[in-house]
Amino acid sequence: MTTDTPALQRWTWGLRLSVLLPVLLLLGAAAFVSSTNGSLTALVGTNPPPADELDIRRATFHPGEISVLVRNPQQEAITIASVTVDDAIVPFTVDGPQKLSRLRSATVNIPFTWVEDDPYSIGLTSSTGIQTTIDVPAAFEAPTPSRATFTGYALIGFLVGIVPVVLGMMWLPALRRADPRWLAAFMALTAGLLTFLAIDAFSEALELQSSLPSALGGPGLIVLGVAVSFLGLSWTAHRLTKGPSNQEGVAPLAGIGLATMIAVGVGLHNLGEGLAIGSSFALGEVALGSVLVIGFMVHNVSEGLGIVAPVAEGRRRASVLRLAVLALIAGGPVIIGAWIGGFITNEILGVFFFAIAVGAALEVVVEVGRYIARRAPGGLTSGAVVGGFLAGLAIMYATGLLVG
Repeated sequence: MTTDTPALQRWTWGLRLSVLLPVLLLLGAAAFVSSTNGSLTALVGTNPPPADELDIRRATFHPGEISVLVRNPQQEAITIASVTVDDAIVPFTVDGPQKLSRLRSATVNIPFTWVEDDPYSIGLTSSTGIQTTIDVPAAFEAPTPSRATFTGYALIGFLVGIVPVVLGMMWLPALRRADPRWLAAFMALTAGLLTFLAIDAFSEALELQSSLPSALGGPGLIVLGVAVSFLGLSWTAHRLTKGPSNQEGVAPLAGIGLATMIAVGVGLHNLGEGLAIGSSFALGEVALGSVLVIGFMVHNVSEGLGIVAPVAEGRRRASVLRLAVLALIAGGPVIIGAWIGGFITNEILGVFFFAIAVGAALEVVVEVGRYIARRAPGGLTSGAVVGGFLAGLAIMYATGLLVG
């Protein structure tokens, strides 16, 4: 205690100010550059003006009306001057001012008697005369929120998320009687499953962010989501840690605690699966939605096995209620994702949710790895562990082919 006191006393107000001074000066310099409104950078050259183009996110069809959701992805404001349907100028209204400021979204409502299954080309022309179009191959009436659709998405989410996870968890009695090397292999299989899910979610996040305007910072949104979930689950893991500590002073998760972390990681990934299912049905791609439902059901059975693997090794037996809660944590987010994808269809939320799934899966892989290194016969390099990890990747790849 006495050795730390002089160090604490040296933190005077002058020293604290010296720490803050570079930050304050940096903020001042940035404010100065911003206040010049481009006159400073104009000294070394100017860029050509960006294309005066709107970002049409989607078009939905309602009885006697077409609604187009549009966004201004540019720095300068854009005014919607006219709207065309199949090159014919039509009347329209906007749910707000026709002049869209930077990154503002608006819905353009077009009174129009459309015919189901007919193709349409919808164009929005700015005040500068540049037109942005969206081609709809076949018109269909957009689903509206109702008790039936709400229940339908919930039932699909239940069948896709909770039912397969419960079926996979039914292997728990067999795992309890397995040899320790087989348990290590199944734990490594869990790490392989989660690694595949992390890569899959990262790929989905990159694909979604590519359609976002650059001003929204899609890559930064991914980094933020990964960091939030990884660090948040790391903090949660330390709170759940119990038992004697290892040489690093931190006890690895085991039993129900580790199973809970795995369920959380799986659940966050399954939230993205629900988004994909809900969006496909909301956009009228019923065939694609049906394929996703069947594919994800087969895909998710192995997730239940991964959740109960640490429970089988644990000294305490898990009650049926605990197992039910784990199944709900892992599979329930499919229902929430289906509701969001079916009724909202927001690309920004999709990118952020998939990024969160990446960080969660990676953090749980770290926890599983620490558990295997401490408890498994032969550690991380044993044949059972390496084979189990590769088997987890292979299983997810094989079942993923049903979705693709």
